[in-house]
Amino acid sequence: MLNELNSLKEGAGLFADYLLLLFTTAPRRPKALFNVLRGKRTVSTLFAGLTTGTLSLLDSWHGVALPTFEAATQQLVTAGWLVTTDPGYLKLTPAGEQHQQQLMTTLYLPTAWEGFQSADVRQFTATSQLALQVVSEAVHQQRRYYPITTDRRIQRTVKQWFRQWQRPTLGQQIYQELTSFLQTQSSELATVFSQSLTGFNFPGQTDQQLAAQVDRQPIEILVMRKDLSCHWVAWLKENPGTPLAALLQPYLKPNPVSSSAWQTYQDYKTGESLAQISQRRRLKLSTVREHLLEVAILWPDFPAAELLTPTRVTQLAAIFADNPVIETWRFQTVQAVLPEMDFFWFRLYQIMRCHDAA
Repeated sequence: MLNELNSLKEGAGLFADYLLLLFTTAPRRPKALFNVLRGKRTVSTLFAGLTTGTLSLLDSWHGVALPTFEAATQQLVTAGWLVTTDPGYLKLTPAGEQHQQQLMTTLYLPTAWEGFQSADVRQFTATSQLALQVVSEAVHQQRRYYPITTDRRIQRTVKQWFRQWQRPTLGQQIYQELTSFLQTQSSELATVFSQSLTGFNFPGQTDQQLAAQVDRQPIEILVMRKDLSCHWVAWLKENPGTPLAALLQPYLKPNPVSSSAWQTYQDYKTGESLAQISQRRRLKLSTVREHLLEVAILWPDFPAAELLTPTRVTQLAAIFADNPVIETWRFQTVQAVLPEMDFFWFRLYQIMRCHDAA
């Protein structure tokens, strides 16, 4: 986390460049984008991620503080690349659109950040880096060294893992595992991954050192390392039975949905009504509905049309028949025609239509 904050501080300008990539010529709320990047899991944030196509970035910039984010957006406005439309909304200017196209050909662009939804990538990264250090030191019969993390929980996890897998061939196994993974990456990424590791007589290079080595900016190295961690998790999931794949197992998520929301969905699938679920689990009905909206956003197979019923689908389709831009729909439009309809049904219909359009 400290390395990430240092890279952000030194590369504030380039963070603004990465931020510019999230805007379009249609107005977007920067605060909603910030909440997506920080991983805030409210329904409004998840819905914003769905409608802006940024759900794959959920929780990908967890360490970014709001003042840093706001300074970056202000920098983009000052440069003339973003302009305020309605209060709280920004959109690309023609100059911003041109600069955005240029950035897409020069910046390192992540390709696997959706992995943040399938595992606790940050915790696994810290754990696996310590595990690799421990194995490296053990291969050279070193018992006295400074561990790269003082986190007691991570240290206990690695100690238990090492005891389970410790054998004369472990170093060779890990070497083969790493080599196989790095062969799936470009030479630039393989360099960043391997040179970031700490081991026997090698402290691991900082983002600043790596940036100089591969002719990038420190914040690009930060983005690369995050992307590599996600690729690393995906590769290990496809190669089970290895020592590091075993280390990954506790950090995997069965699905991107929160456990409580997923339980509500399982209850619904058994045939219970929303009111019955609310009463049995002692949850507010509004909470039950929020759970189902979360599942509907993050789980495209959610049976939204079934829950809505054909009658509601027909009613809502008629109201918005002349407006295909889903994110511009307003609940007030529904209330003017169907004052008795609850907001839950409107939002669920929006979500369903977003998935249909994807």
